[in-house]
Amino acid sequence: MALGLRLALLPSCVLLSWAGCAVPEDCGPSAGSKLRGRPNVTESHFGNSTRSRLKARSHRLRKAYTLIKRFDFGGDVKREFDVVQIPDQNMTHSCANYVDDGSTAFTSNGRLHLKVSSACTDSRCLNSGRVMSRDAFTYGIFTFSAKVPKCNSVWPALWLLPESSKGNGKYGPWPCSGEIDVLETVHGDPHGAFNLVAGFGSYGGCFDPNAISCNSCAAPAYCTSTTLANAEASHLMVEEVNCAAGQNSWDEHLFVLLWEKDALTTYVDPTLSYDAAGKMVGVQAKVRPDGQPTVKTYYRYTTPTWKAVEAYMHKCYPGRHEPDAPFDIPMKIVLNIAVGGYGGAPCFWGSHSCVNQCGGAIGSQLILSDISVWQ
Repeated sequence: MALGLRLALLPSCVLLSWAGCAVPEDCGPSAGSKLRGRPNVTESHFGNSTRSRLKARSHRLRKAYTLIKRFDFGGDVKREFDVVQIPDQNMTHSCANYVDDGSTAFTSNGRLHLKVSSACTDSRCLNSGRVMSRDAFTYGIFTFSAKVPKCNSVWPALWLLPESSKGNGKYGPWPCSGEIDVLETVHGDPHGAFNLVAGFGSYGGCFDPNAISCNSCAAPAYCTSTTLANAEASHLMVEEVNCAAGQNSWDEHLFVLLWEKDALTTYVDPTLSYDAAGKMVGVQAKVRPDGQPTVKTYYRYTTPTWKAVEAYMHKCYPGRHEPDAPFDIPMKIVLNIAVGGYGGAPCFWGSHSCVNQCGGAIGSQLILSDISVWQ
C-alpha cells in the first residue's frame, strides 16, 4: 500500500515528491488517488498481440524454487504475525483504526482473517485489521491465495515492507528502504495495482542530482519515487464485481510475486508447475479472452522509479548495496484493510463520513487460505 505522499509528476513518468515527513505515520495525502479508473488496454500499450506478449512472460524459471515457508493458520495469529496497532490518521488518512482486540485479525478453520469489525466509539473511524509477518525474506516467489473484499470504499492490500510498520531498513526509514505492493485495490474496481516505492535523501528538491543527501530519508529532506506515476500500467485484471447487487468480495484468487534480482513480477491466477521433487519450476500467466493484463514486470534497467535511486545508493552506500537496491534487503509481508482515504473516496479519517458514507464496510474481510514462500 503506497504510503502517504505529496505527489508531483515528472515527464519521465517517475513520481517524485518532496516530503516533510520521516515516517509513514507523519505523511500527507495518499497515493490512493492514483488507484482509481479502469485499465486502458490498447494495442499500442500491450503490443500487436496481448496473447503473444503474455506467453513471452511465461517461461520456465531460472532455477527450481524450494518451499521454505508455509504460514500456519491453524493457531493463534500471533505465532506468525505481529498484529499492528496504529491509527491511519497520518498514513493514508483512511478511516481504518488498526487495533489488536481479537476481532480484526484472527484465524478460523485454517484461514487467516482480517476484518473491519466495528465503528469507533466517536463514529469518526472504523476498527480494522493489519498484520506484519514475523519472518522477513529476500527474493523468491510469494504466493497468496486470497479472497479480497470489495465495495463500500474498502482499500485492501497485500504488500512487503522492511522490518517495521515505519518501513525502517538498511537504507533508512520509508521510503528509502523500499516498498513492494503486490496488490492493492479500491471499492468496486475490477483490477488491482502492482506498485513499487523507493526514495532518496535530498538537500532541497527532487530534480537536481547534486542535491542528493546521505541523510537516510531523515525529515524533512527526502524524495519519494513510485510507479503509480503511470497508474494504468500498474493495473492487473482480477474480477468484475456488482456492488449494487451486494457482491462485496472477489472470489478466491491466486496472487504471485516473483522477486528476482533486477526484476519484480506479479501474476494474477497463473498456473504453477513443479518437478518430481516438488520444486516450483514454472509460472504460466493466465491469458484472458478479453485481453486484459494478468501479469506485470518491473525491470531495474527500464523502470524510472528504480533508476531514480541509483545515484543515492552509489553516493551514500558505496560497496554496501547490490545493483538492485533498495530491493535487495529482507522484507516482511503486510496485509491490511483500509477504508476510504484514497482520491475520490467518500470518507476519510476523523469524519462522520466513516460511518455515514462507508459504514457498509463493517464486516468486510480479507481471507487468506494460504501464504507460501519459495526460494
